[in-house]
Amino acid sequence: MRKTLFILCSILLACSFSVSAQGNNPFTWRANVKMTGKTQGEIIVKVDVVPGWHLYGMDLPKGGPKPTVFDFSKSTGVKLVGKVTPNVKPVSKDDKMFNLRLTYWTGSVTFRQKFKVTDSSKAHINGTVTYMGCNDETCAPPSTFKISKPVIVKK
Repeated sequence: MRKTLFILCSILLACSFSVSAQGNNPFTWRANVKMTGKTQGEIIVKVDVVPGWHLYGMDLPKGGPKPTVFDFSKSTGVKLVGKVTPNVKPVSKDDKMFNLRLTYWTGSVTFRQKFKVTDSSKAHINGTVTYMGCNDETCAPPSTFKISKPVIVKK
């Protein structure tokens, strides 16, 4: 009986730590690489933002929060084409916390970066997303999501 009670308490304690840890990160990131042609492809980065929180935009005024920045400069065997584009426009609003007009996203956002393969034997996406977000009471510190994905070119 004591052993069963101990095991049950241990499981409940572990579950409470797991839920607590999830509550500390309001952003869930995922990344994939998709070929759209013989030598063309795109990097697809998706973020889910916990309700009540927002992820700051990519172009913010100085003196405010850190913007969302994509850096794929360490990728090999590919050439980036154009800029990173989100599937939805960010909200533009006066932010009382920073006393600035800022842009941000809520909910889910998918970002896409096109590329062209220049060397299929070395094609690999290496990058980071540096980001920051807040809710109505507090801000998460700037964080980085790392991306490392092979580019598979079919022959």
